[in-house]
Amino acid sequence: MKLISVLALVLAFAMPVQSNDVNPKDVVKTVADKVLGEILVNKEKLDQGPEFLLSLVETHMLPIIDQELMAKLALQEQWNTLSPEQQLNFIEGFKRLMIKTYAGAFKAYTGQEVSYADTKFNKSGNKAIVSSAIHMAGGNLVNLQYRLYQVSPGVWQIYDANLAGLGVLKTYRVQFAEQIQKDGIEKTIEQLLGVQL
Repeated sequence: MKLISVLALVLAFAMPVQSNDVNPKDVVKTVADKVLGEILVNKEKLDQGPEFLLSLVETHMLPIIDQELMAKLALQEQWNTLSPEQQLNFIEGFKRLMIKTYAGAFKAYTGQEVSYADTKFNKSGNKAIVSSAIHMAGGNLVNLQYRLYQVSPGVWQIYDANLAGLGVLKTYRVQFAEQIQKDGIEKTIEQLLGVQL
């Protein structure tokens, strides 16, 4: 579960590009600085309970993550076996899981420096990878990659992230596949919807 929290922090550093002239790296860095800065100056709010972090995640993080696409990709072929109601419930449960996971990752942030490489675009320019590194104690680096796609001209959303070669979607796929095999899809959805925020 600690790995999921770290992977959630990976996703926590990005926002959609609002102009064709803006580089995804600049947007990622601007939002990361703002959100992480808020965390550092509001440590007392963190100690008072989860409300501050939950609000921060819901307000800043979720709007820039394509939750529906990530839910579909996390379930892969299982997605098409769900009824429309099950799909909606899975997305809602997945959203609750992300809120809780990101809030936990933010709580662990203590001011580490974050650096960014230049954005890499695919040939058609509609997908981008923003690479960054968190500078840990002792000079160790935690390498991160954010995978974004262009929703419309100038607007980008995250659909996956990668920490040292391990993707968020890949981790969720394994987790959900095991849970569905053990408990079935209905119970899996029920457990997701029951995630306490």
